[in-house]
Amino acid sequence: MVNITVGSFKGGVGKSTISLNFAYELSKKYKVLLVDTDPQNSLGFFLCQDFKRGFSEVLLEEGKPEDFIKKPFNDTRLYFLPAGSLCISNPIFYEDNFTVDRVEKFLDRIRFLEFDYVIYDTPPRISNHIESLVKVSDDLIIVLNPDPATYSSFIIFLKFLEKNQLENKTYYIVNKAEPTKISEDFIKLISANFNEKNLGIIPRDFKVMESQGKCKPATMYDPNTPFSISLKKTVEAYLKLKNVVY
Repeated sequence: MVNITVGSFKGGVGKSTISLNFAYELSKKYKVLLVDTDPQNSLGFFLCQDFKRGFSEVLLEEGKPEDFIKKPFNDTRLYFLPAGSLCISNPIFYEDNFTVDRVEKFLDRIRFLEFDYVIYDTPPRISNHIESLVKVSDDLIIVLNPDPATYSSFIIFLKFLEKNQLENKTYYIVNKAEPTKISEDFIKLISANFNEKNLGIIPRDFKVMESQGKCKPATMYDPNTPFSISLKKTVEAYLKLKNVVY
């Protein structure tokens, strides 16, 4: 069971969108559990799924994961565990108890379900969530936007990665790329500094918002859009780096 944490250090970069579509693409070949750990419950909204009970209840041992895991689409191997409502009603208690020990207990409790991949969507900041999850994850994927605000926050996040010695298992996806000089310069900077660690560049695509209105991943809703084609290539790049057949 491979654990992948998807993170960002500012909101609005499309982290949850990338998490959902990355998980969906993997589910074409593997059994995948997508876990929403973010109290915003964005993935529940995107998939039009009830999120009253979910990961926060399981983490704090107020329910069994198999009772809350959903299968949004019958013809895929994608499973979904929403964040739940306990993280909304008591966010400080949820964050304070988001520990490595509790996450490891969660993994033990889902091991019998035999998922090939577990993908975690996280809050858009450095938090207990991401600090605990990266310690039990095989890989960390950071979602970036090619703009000055993202870059200034990125420098702070790099210090977090260095402090926790996470550079070797961190990968990057540049999302919402546009044909502007600022965007192109940022992409060059990322490519120069991280080379093969940069899994791909995803263009801004308004079909993504349209797909959310249809309660589907963008790559399912329309597999031929620029976003969908680029996203699939990022999954292929990741698996190639991990020497996994796709």
